[in-house]
Amino acid sequence: MTEQMTEADLFGKEKIWKILFKLAPPVMLAQLIQALYNIVDSYFVGKYSQDGLTALSVIFPIQLIITVLAAGTGVGVNTQMARLFAQKKEKEAGCTAGTGMVLSLLTWAVFALITTLIMPFYVKTSAQSADAVSYGILYGRIVCIGSIGIFLESMWSDTCCHHHRNFRVL
Repeated sequence: MTEQMTEADLFGKEKIWKILFKLAPPVMLAQLIQALYNIVDSYFVGKYSQDGLTALSVIFPIQLIITVLAAGTGVGVNTQMARLFAQKKEKEAGCTAGTGMVLSLLTWAVFALITTLIMPFYVKTSAQSADAVSYGILYGRIVCIGSIGIFLESMWSDTCCHHHRNFRVL
């Protein structure tokens, strides 16, 4: 792909497999990093505490939901921006990015609030010991409240990096 070729040219003229092999590796790498993080985390915590390992295992599905919500929001906004850029509606694409940031923050806030409130019930459905429940609730709340980083990163990387020639963040 030459420097002059735009994403509209890529999607309009290239074969599906070429596009897939160009776009899939970053997503695959992100998933690999997430999986490796959880493996390493489990290895070290498991060496010191069985209850801690139980807490990690119970919270892992919530981490996957966070990743799905964050990436889904970023990809949805990115898709809309790509359509607008292809239609030469750069101002509307910029507005979509701003709306996407608000949507991302609202999604995080609602998710963090709900999961923080239901965390004790959720953890008690999967953990038996009092320590595992206590660790799971604490770790789950930290993960959910701290997930603002992944929500913002997903929005920024999807909306800004893919359209760096057309869109600049202030």
